[in-house]
Amino acid sequence: MAFVSMMIVLILIAVLILGALLIAGLVLLIVGIVGKSRAKNAGKKSPVVCIVLGAVLLVLPVVTSAVLAVWGISSTVKTAINRTEYECVPDRWRNEWCSDSQAEDEIIDALLTSADSGNREAFSRNFTPELQSKEGFDDAVNAFFAAYPKGFANCERKDENSGGSGSYNAGHNVKTDSVHFNTTIDGNWYYVSIHFCYENTDEPDKVGVTDFKIMNLEAAALFFDQYSRDSDYGSDVYLLCGIRSSSEVDARLIAGMPFLWTPSDTPKLTADELRDLLKENKRLDSPALTEKLGEPNAFRKFFNSNGYEYYFELTDRNGAPCYALIETDSPFGEIFSAYLCTTTEYDFDYTLFDNGSSEEKG
Repeated sequence: MAFVSMMIVLILIAVLILGALLIAGLVLLIVGIVGKSRAKNAGKKSPVVCIVLGAVLLVLPVVTSAVLAVWGISSTVKTAINRTEYECVPDRWRNEWCSDSQAEDEIIDALLTSADSGNREAFSRNFTPELQSKEGFDDAVNAFFAAYPKGFANCERKDENSGGSGSYNAGHNVKTDSVHFNTTIDGNWYYVSIHFCYENTDEPDKVGVTDFKIMNLEAAALFFDQYSRDSDYGSDVYLLCGIRSSSEVDARLIAGMPFLWTPSDTPKLTADELRDLLKENKRLDSPALTEKLGEPNAFRKFFNSNGYEYYFELTDRNGAPCYALIETDSPFGEIFSAYLCTTTEYDFDYTLFDNGSSEEKG
């Protein structure tokens, strides 16, 4: 995006310079013609100089604009001809400049449209030639299509986020990006993740999709449970359509994230009851909390975090599922925060725990 902004600034500066030359040339030309027509300037060179200089200043922007117009038209025609020979989105990336947001939209559409239509050949071309030549690639594609439920091409992308990186060294450029989102199709929640390279000037065979995963709620819960402990988990799998059934895996969506779920027979508390309990109990392993809360329904500890996240189901709130997130500094240790959660988000406006640094909000 910074590159695009710089190009726009340079174009505006060029337009301003050409416009200034055009206006200056026109003024000098008019002054010269008017001056030459006056009898008192007969024999003087200054009107002629003004006319010549004005004509030169007029010709410069006109010729420059004409050259740019011809170049633009020829480039457009050449691009149009080249595009007829492209077989996939990465072909365009190898031959044309592309922004990260353009690349994201293009590859999402290309992958999901070809997957929905069952076109294995078109689908496969979106991956890097390096991956396509890898042993087992065709088997991975077949396994993906065998599990793929279809219906993603026009899906609504929710909680979409992306992030890219680039290296630039005297025209030797490498640009990579990734995009993640979730969607709901026929009442079922899915997570979609795509990693890709959209420019590599030295190694064009590395341009294309490098990782594509689709997982339903149950498969995603298993995946993220492992990933939270090991950031390399799943990195050796570049193509996956993970579909697991609820009979295989018990999972819940909490604050927009999939969690493995452990049912509990302990009677559910209301949010207010839990908040009152946390006023008197500052550790999760305190007997009063253990008795009232029972075992956590879900748990997560990220490999790069010091916090331990425990989730407990509360009674429904406003007719919708409600959960409590309790964070501790050690396994079932000192509590440092507690919040309400819905299925889709954290409710930070309803604080369940006062650690002494702020007032409770109800």
